[in-house]
Amino acid sequence: MRSWIIAGAAGVALVASSAVAGPPAELRPAHVAGPGLYVADLEAQRAWYTDKLGMSVTNTMKRDDKPFEYIMGFGDGAGAAILALAKSGQRPAGPNGFSRVILATPNAKGLADWLKTQGVESREVIAGVAYFIRDPEGNPVELYTPPKP
Repeated sequence: MRSWIIAGAAGVALVASSAVAGPPAELRPAHVAGPGLYVADLEAQRAWYTDKLGMSVTNTMKRDDKPFEYIMGFGDGAGAAILALAKSGQRPAGPNGFSRVILATPNAKGLADWLKTQGVESREVIAGVAYFIRDPEGNPVELYTPPKP
């Protein structure tokens, strides 16, 4: 049996389930592939994620022979996390409406320090573990290194 503890305004409640809900095992998603961002300037965002974070375009979606979405990754194979950058003419200015994109890195502080030399400011959240940066459209990105035990 799986159990979860849910904390809310009314206190803590124990919720239990004896069966796994959802689709049949052969149809169940294997993992979260990654987030998608609607962006105002697709080419500028592609360039920033490539130049500043070392991502590469793993796939390009086109309409009328023009890119409308780039699938970005780190070239680490099938099943790896991705970031989808999609052009949106209806997107309001400012960051997208979610918390952040989290990127696992072997040395978050080192990457944050290097990005500072590239004009990208960071905010230390947990020393040596988590640093927040923003892409050119204001979307928050967390550079994360798991703490050593």
